[in-house]
Amino acid sequence: MAHSPLRLFQHFHNKQVLISGQGPIKEIAQELGFQKTITIHELVKNFPSLDYVNMLKRNPQSGPIDPNFPRIEGIVLFSEPVSWETPLQLMIDLLMTNGMPASLPSEIPYPHIPILACNMDLLWVSEAPIPRYGHGAFLLCLESLYKKITGKDMIYSALVGKPAEVTYYHANHMLREHAKSIGINHNVDTIYAIGDNINTDIFGANLYDKYLSRCSGDDVLKPQKLKRLLGRDVQPPSAKACISILVETGVHRRDSNFIPEHCPRDFLPVDDSLCKPAFVVKDVGEAINLAFKEEKFD
Repeated sequence: MAHSPLRLFQHFHNKQVLISGQGPIKEIAQELGFQKTITIHELVKNFPSLDYVNMLKRNPQSGPIDPNFPRIEGIVLFSEPVSWETPLQLMIDLLMTNGMPASLPSEIPYPHIPILACNMDLLWVSEAPIPRYGHGAFLLCLESLYKKITGKDMIYSALVGKPAEVTYYHANHMLREHAKSIGINHNVDTIYAIGDNINTDIFGANLYDKYLSRCSGDDVLKPQKLKRLLGRDVQPPSAKACISILVETGVHRRDSNFIPEHCPRDFLPVDDSLCKPAFVVKDVGEAINLAFKEEKFD
C-alpha cells in the first residue's frame, strides 16, 4: 500500500499526529507504528467554530472544548478524505498555528509542523469513463491554499508512495524478505515494476533504477538521502535494477498524450527519459509473461 513505508519513519511514531483518509485510518495508523492519533472528526469536536462551511453546522465555540486536548505535532495524509472543505480548512489552521488552532498567532510559524503524505496520483482510473481525481489532487489544493494564504511554499517532511524512492526501497526490502520466506536464498537482482500511470508508477520505477545504478559497484554509495529522510542509518538496497512496465489498463496508453507536470510538485521538473517505460504491454498477464521471458524462466 502507498502508506506501508511509513513503518520506516520511526522518529514520527511517538508524535501527536492528525491523520486523514478513508476507511479504518486509526487502525491503519496503529499498524504502521503511530501511537498518538487525532482524526479530523475529533479535531472538529474540540474546535467546533473552525468547521464553518456548512451553515447548518456552525458553532461559535472556539475551543478546545477539552482543556487537555493535545497540540498537534504533525499531519499524516493517507488518502483523500470523502469531503474536502473541512480537512483543507483545518489543516491550514494547524499549519498556521503550530498545531493548536485556538487563535491566530501574531506571526505565522515557518517552517510549519511536519507533513507526511502518501499516495500522490493526481488521477486514477475506475469504472468511470474519465479518470478521477486522486489524493494528488487533494495535495495540490492544500499546497495552493497554503501558498495563497501565507505566501510561502508548504513543506513535506516526506512524500511516500509512488514515485518516491523510499517506496521502492521498502518494496525492495519486502521482496527480499518474501523470497527468503519461500526458500529463495540467492539475491533478487532485478525488480519488474508494473503500473498503469506514467507519472507515478513508471516515473518512480525509473527513478529507483537510476538510484540503484548509483548504489552499484565496488564502492557502494551509502543511501544518504534515505538516511536524512528516515533519521537513521539504512542498509544499501539489494537489487541491481528496476525495470518499468506500463500496462494499458489505466490512466495512460502507448499513444496517450500524458502531461509530465502531472507528477507531484516536489518531483518537478521532470526528466522526460524517466517517464518512458522500458516496456509497454496490454495488461498484467502480458507483463508477467514478459518478465518470465526476460529472465529466461520456463
